[in-house]
Amino acid sequence: MKVIISSISGFCGGVKHAIRLAHNACKRCVGRVYVAGELVHNKEVMENIEAAGIKLFRDDDWGKITARDSLLIRAHGCPRDKCAKLRKIFDMIIDGTCPHVVSVSKMIERRAGEGKHIIIIGSASHPEVQTLASFAKNGKTHIISSEEELDHLKGSMDQALVVAQSTIDESFFLNLASKISKTYPHAEVKNTICGSSRRRQQAILDLKKEGAQAIVIVGGRHSNNTCVLAQITQRVGLPAFHVETVTDVPIEKLKVFQIIGIASGASTDEKTTKQVVAAVMALENQKEKFPH
Repeated sequence: MKVIISSISGFCGGVKHAIRLAHNACKRCVGRVYVAGELVHNKEVMENIEAAGIKLFRDDDWGKITARDSLLIRAHGCPRDKCAKLRKIFDMIIDGTCPHVVSVSKMIERRAGEGKHIIIIGSASHPEVQTLASFAKNGKTHIISSEEELDHLKGSMDQALVVAQSTIDESFFLNLASKISKTYPHAEVKNTICGSSRRRQQAILDLKKEGAQAIVIVGGRHSNNTCVLAQITQRVGLPAFHVETVTDVPIEKLKVFQIIGIASGASTDEKTTKQVVAAVMALENQKEKFPH
């Protein structure tokens, strides 16, 4: 057996930024530190953050806030109307929004101010998409998550900005954006998939080129960027094994492969990835010791 490890792993810059702010807040803030929704979509990371003192803000916490408490905005951002409500009860708000999301939000705000339609390709239920959509205050916002939903775009869309949720499959975005451009040739298309997501997606293709027969994807079950890596793996014809921690590694199922690739999502701790790598490497050593 041969194990091939992706060339990119560990937290992306946006996740590092949010986690650093979380730990600093725990040290410096005198009251409780809340986070508005999961800081990142990774169970292990959230457990570590909560153990450090961060509390997930819930609906029943509205009446418990004191002047000493602080609120941390998650990496995905926060919809403007919700932020406005939170600012009324928290004296201190720490913005952990990913800088890339901030940049795209500002672009949307500018284009919406010019009267353009805003077309966001992504999942309407994802917190990042909800944040982005909240910056288009002209009411001309369209969220598209499938080719079938392109039929929802009606009327004059030439004055439009097309952007992407930062973690979606790039080939999926380019396909839908191309179809929009054919119908509305003057629409402005901006590929706003972040650099980290692009590199991780390319890494899956590289693992296949290197001969991987199956790929183990390490990351949160509800992490969009991690799930996309598993989807791309399957799309290129390889079995994908999505694991959150080393205890999820399907040793018996992996034994049938000669070459295994390992990749991880942008919100996956490097420590977790190394543990998974060690578990698969141990399987490699077992095969050498007990050849078939």
